[in-house]
Amino acid sequence: MSRAPGIPAFVAFLLLALAVLATQLGGLGREVIDPDESSFILMGADVAMGHLPFVHQFDLKPPVIFLLIGGVFALLGDSLAAVRLLGDAMVLGTALLLFLTARRHTGSWAALGGALLWVAMASTEFGQPTYSELPAALFTVGALWLLTKPPVSRRAAMIAGLCTALAVLSRTNLYPLPVIIGLMLLFANRIRPGGATPYAWLAFGLGGLIPVGLLVLTYAVAGQLAILRLAMIDVPLAYADQMGPLAVMQSHASQLYVWITMKPLILIPAVLLGGAGLVMGWRRKALQAGTGFCWFMTISLVFTVALAVSLMVSGAAYPHYWLQIMPLLALSGAVALGQIAPILREVSPRLAPMAALLVLAPLGAAMAERLPESATVAADPASADDRFEIAAAARHIALTGSKPVQVWAWRKHLIHWYLHAPQLSPASVHPDNLARPPIMQPLARAGYVSDDEISRLMTMVPEFVVTDSKDVGIGWLRAAERPIDSWLAVHYRLDARFGDVVVYRRVN
Repeated sequence: MSRAPGIPAFVAFLLLALAVLATQLGGLGREVIDPDESSFILMGADVAMGHLPFVHQFDLKPPVIFLLIGGVFALLGDSLAAVRLLGDAMVLGTALLLFLTARRHTGSWAALGGALLWVAMASTEFGQPTYSELPAALFTVGALWLLTKPPVSRRAAMIAGLCTALAVLSRTNLYPLPVIIGLMLLFANRIRPGGATPYAWLAFGLGGLIPVGLLVLTYAVAGQLAILRLAMIDVPLAYADQMGPLAVMQSHASQLYVWITMKPLILIPAVLLGGAGLVMGWRRKALQAGTGFCWFMTISLVFTVALAVSLMVSGAAYPHYWLQIMPLLALSGAVALGQIAPILREVSPRLAPMAALLVLAPLGAAMAERLPESATVAADPASADDRFEIAAAARHIALTGSKPVQVWAWRKHLIHWYLHAPQLSPASVHPDNLARPPIMQPLARAGYVSDDEISRLMTMVPEFVVTDSKDVGIGWLRAAERPIDSWLAVHYRLDARFGDVVVYRRVN
């Protein structure tokens, strides 16, 4: 039976790069896609100044995303476009690794289809910002690529351990991942004789200790181990206690239903292909026991289970968390495509190309939504800067305010980055964190902040308050039961509006 010719890796890379640019480049035309990204930018800018993450200001994420953005700023200067392109590069890197992983067992065209399925899923709104989930996904798939080729050498296991540790240092909730993978490697040869070389599990563990050890050593030399423990252990544990695993999964399920209704052409084929790949792959595994495909499916399932557990113990549920597990869904989709195409070919050679429609539908839907915006940015990359509202507000404050500038941003906190204005509280990088007891209580117990940072900032009466016209900023302060409306009326006047950005100035 004839098979379709394969596709070289560099051709796959070019096709994936075009798909990523078509679906992600439009993000450069938006100033703020999600407030979390703005917080990452502020933390990255602090790193670019030579500071260790968390020492001078705090956000509830591990340090990798801050270090990556800080590195971009150090190399290229303050650039919002560079931050977005960093995220795009991680989407592309994940797609390429998916292709390389899947093509060993599905064929290159099916592998390309799975990789494009990931690009389509990442095109949704929660895949547009440069989130911490993106390096987590990249390092996770990197470890998967290394571990799915038996026998797993000690060198591959060590590098996979390093990648897995970097994934955890991108998203703390991924801590079950190295534990489950390590146990799998320990018993690997019972799963498949010759699946891993002796002591691959030990090499995996040693590889994982490299970035962790370097991080601990760096903070120890700086005399900041207590801060590292606070940021990496104490606050994340308190945050994870907000919701139990069952409540988290129920929330994910309800949000997934909503997103499927909004993006049916993207998410329905992805979910169906992923589910079909799991069933078809395990059927093939049963027929080919002891083969490389058997090992591939076993490792893929181990990763999927570990990521599902990681989502359950995260203490919260947001759609962008799915970016951590969507690459595994895409990989399973590649398995399905690799099984469906031969079945159609057996019925009729003319039917085999129909399998491509299962990927072209979600990719086409993603292109239809994102390509016009991307084309606009590509045609005139600089035009978006003139429409950026926070940047305009920052220019106004810089021209009319005192020096040094004193700003309390309740929303639109990217203004601190434009102004190079320091945070008035080390915990206000993400403004509404000030009203989150699971975050603030551990910080206060450690002496990192006062017992009531909101009241302290209100007592300061800073020169400028920046918020939004939709009352999201003032809303979290009202929810915290602070007399913020009367405080604002007494001490401030409306100074300027720039679209959705509202600037208040102290009256005396």
